[in-house]
Amino acid sequence: MKRFFNNCNPIYRYTVYGVVAILITLLTGIYVFFLTGFSNGTIDGSLSYYVQKACSTKIVYAVALFLFIGFVIFDYYGKKILQILYLYRYLIAFLFFVICIVFELNGSSIGMWSNYLGGTDTGNLIGVSRGIRSDEWAVSTPMMLSQYFSEGGKFPYYNEIVRGTATDMFVVYGQPVLDIAIIFKPFYWGYLFLSAGKGLAFFWYGRWIALFLVSFEMFMLITKEDKWLSFAGASLFAFAPAIQWWFAICGLVEMLIYGQLSVILLQKYMKSVKTGERALYLTGIFLCAGGFILILYPAWQVPMAYVILGLGIWVILENYKDFKISKKDLICLLVLSGVFIAIMLHIWSNSKETIELVLNTDYPGQRSETGGGVGLQFFNYISNIWYALLGEGTGANVCESAQFIDFFPICYIFPLYVLVKKRDRFTGILFCVDIILIIWCVVGFPGFLAKITLMSFSTAPRAFIILGVVNIFLLIRSLSLTEIKCPVIFGGILAVVGGFVVVKIGTLINREYYPNIGYFILSVIILSMFFYLLIRFTAGMNKVFFSILCVGLMLYTGALVNPIRHGVSSVYETEVLQAVQSVHNQDKQALWIVEGLQFPYNNVCIMAGAPTVNSTNVYPYLERWEEFDQDGENREVYNRYAHIIVELKENKNAEFILNQADVFTVKLNAEDLKTLNVTYILSSKDNLEQLSVENVKFERVREAGNYYIYHVQ
Repeated sequence: MKRFFNNCNPIYRYTVYGVVAILITLLTGIYVFFLTGFSNGTIDGSLSYYVQKACSTKIVYAVALFLFIGFVIFDYYGKKILQILYLYRYLIAFLFFVICIVFELNGSSIGMWSNYLGGTDTGNLIGVSRGIRSDEWAVSTPMMLSQYFSEGGKFPYYNEIVRGTATDMFVVYGQPVLDIAIIFKPFYWGYLFLSAGKGLAFFWYGRWIALFLVSFEMFMLITKEDKWLSFAGASLFAFAPAIQWWFAICGLVEMLIYGQLSVILLQKYMKSVKTGERALYLTGIFLCAGGFILILYPAWQVPMAYVILGLGIWVILENYKDFKISKKDLICLLVLSGVFIAIMLHIWSNSKETIELVLNTDYPGQRSETGGGVGLQFFNYISNIWYALLGEGTGANVCESAQFIDFFPICYIFPLYVLVKKRDRFTGILFCVDIILIIWCVVGFPGFLAKITLMSFSTAPRAFIILGVVNIFLLIRSLSLTEIKCPVIFGGILAVVGGFVVVKIGTLINREYYPNIGYFILSVIILSMFFYLLIRFTAGMNKVFFSILCVGLMLYTGALVNPIRHGVSSVYETEVLQAVQSVHNQDKQALWIVEGLQFPYNNVCIMAGAPTVNSTNVYPYLERWEEFDQDGENREVYNRYAHIIVELKENKNAEFILNQADVFTVKLNAEDLKTLNVTYILSSKDNLEQLSVENVKFERVREAGNYYIYHVQ
């Protein structure tokens, strides 16, 4: 192929470039219109309809022309362009980062609020907001916005807005705080000196850029600087469905950044002989350690810690013979350890009560898992390529089903070959970690072993995600060392059979993951193509093709999960938020409840800075609910992380109802609001006045579309 392009007439090459540019642009246009139609419930269902829509858009021709020119330029200057991109990758990444901040670009699904509050989402640029990402747009992002409104100053450690009482904003749902503790959370620094829109851009794309760059450097380390393989590996991480569907919550992105970066810095620390450089690397390792610890999501942290431990052992074994430590190094280590411990003790003193409350909740409480039960999930990764397009139309919970695309079973076959043939130390160590995680996910551990290994804090489905990380490390490492040469025809047969078997078994997990036969066939074709390139990896340009196609697949699979949007202002343009802000500004100390409305409405008011009793309680305020439950009969209902629904009723005793693990309803009367010291109510009911009693009156003070604000007198 390379010889053909080098020797053939330029006109033929340009024709190929033009056809490819048109096809790419048309497919992208069809995808965008399909996705938009899917989100709006207006899907036509006819392919010709989307082709017509794409062709009728002038931007398609502009993009096709841009791609064509790009291909021609790359034809003549490709090698030089790649060299420039590599040499100046950090500068390019920094400029991209600055552009994202200046234009307030982010991938939040906060535009979903327009579906609930009315109005138009004016901030969405590309893609669609995802309702299923509610932990982000309906909980985490509103809590972040509330930090800008605190009466005691922006970004307090304890915020009075969430839960309507002093709430720890650093632990559990970690948010930006103006405290020394934030040194371990660099991606939150932007909030401290930027507006909410720019801070969210700093947080969102800062993490993604860091993940891609750090992953690239990590794969450069394990492939001995094979740039194409490192590019493919970084793409398999940064655009992975598991990353993109969980992007802003639970810290998976940060775990990969801090974990890989600490290993890279350890290698540089052991290689360096300069005291100043070593001090800098050691400081970075401590910052990574603090950042990793403070993610506080052990379901992923514990298995990920085993991966980092394995990588760290490999680096130490590779470098210990030439490594020497001096007195200056020991002094630096002691000083940094002292500072690290002091900051951690400071965090513990501030958040000890919070951590104890969380550990003693009925949900989530202390996990005590023994693993097991994953089964055929190994075969499901290829269905992930349709999640961004079809979302829940696949019949799957797309977040819970999201995985890393590791090209199973080749991610085990090649490493086994390298382990036996090359006796590779890296592969051996990572295989040990892999086996531990496989046993945990498929079979499980005895109770005592689960506790000793700390795996009791994790679950099989969560650990399975980390298993995908290990598999990609093993695959990329083995590809950098493999010398397998497979005949074309035999390789093609193996690839097609393998692709068919994997997809077919995947359908046995849940047939709805592939909505119709067309998606099944396309999945087999795509996977067979990748299997072929992997099986014949050492032949010709297959490494380059594999790396480029990896990026293409991951762009389609992961990059299109989250929208690209501008800022957060569209939320504040809604009539409801403006009404809440207006009333709140007149009485900033007043306490609010959201009445009669399901999640996510309970978090509306905190985005305007209004302290709200039943905003998501990330940990329980036991004393508040014990006022209505003197004998503690309902403690297991409210002693939990919870989205709280408040319903007002006639003059009867308070009732607590557990709707699901993270939702409960509390039914109160007008007198109970006096006990809670509530001053304002946001409700969709226009007749709350009739619930007034002698000592408590409800007066409607504002109307915003279908919502009403009442003053409790």
